[in-house]
Amino acid sequence: MSNFLKDLWREMKNRGEDIGLTFIILGVLILLVQFALVLSDLRTEIDLLATSLGLLSVGLGFTAIGLSHKADKKYTQILNRIDTNVVKVLDNYEGGRDIIEQPIGNVIVKPPPAAVVEEAVPPEVTVEKKSKAAAQKRLDEDTKRVGYQRGEIYQLEDGSWGVHWGGKYPL
Repeated sequence: MSNFLKDLWREMKNRGEDIGLTFIILGVLILLVQFALVLSDLRTEIDLLATSLGLLSVGLGFTAIGLSHKADKKYTQILNRIDTNVVKVLDNYEGGRDIIEQPIGNVIVKPPPAAVVEEAVPPEVTVEKKSKAAAQKRLDEDTKRVGYQRGEIYQLEDGSWGVHWGGKYPL
C-alpha cells in the first residue's frame, strides 16, 4: 500500500501543473455556470460557489507542487554540473604549469584556490607575453588534457596573443 502511495505522489508531483490546470479550468467553468444562473434570476446555491473556489484552490496547490518539483530537478542538475566541473578542474590541475597571458611582462601571481588542494605552499605562476603559435599551443594542450575546448585565442592591443578562457566555452 505504501509503495502505491509513493508512486501516486511521485506521479502527482511530475504532472502537478497538468493536474492543477485541469482543476482550475473546472473551477472556472463552475464559477461561470454560477454567474449565468445569477444573471437568469434563478435561485443559486452556495454549494456551486464553494465547489468552484475549492477546485480553484486545489488547482493552484497542484500547480505550485508541480512548479516546485520542476525547480528542484533543475537545481539538482545545476549542482551536479558544478560538482562535476569542480572535480574535473581539480583532477587536471598541474601546479606551476598554468600561465596567465597578459601583456604586462613577467610578474609573479598567486595561484587560484584549487592549488591549495595540491600542496601547502602554492607554486608561483609567471605571466609573460605570447606569440600566436604559443597561445594556440597552450590552448591545444589544455583541450587535449581536459577533453574539450575551454577558450579561444585572441590578439591583444600590443600585438601579442593570449587565451580568453570561458565566454561561450564552458570551464
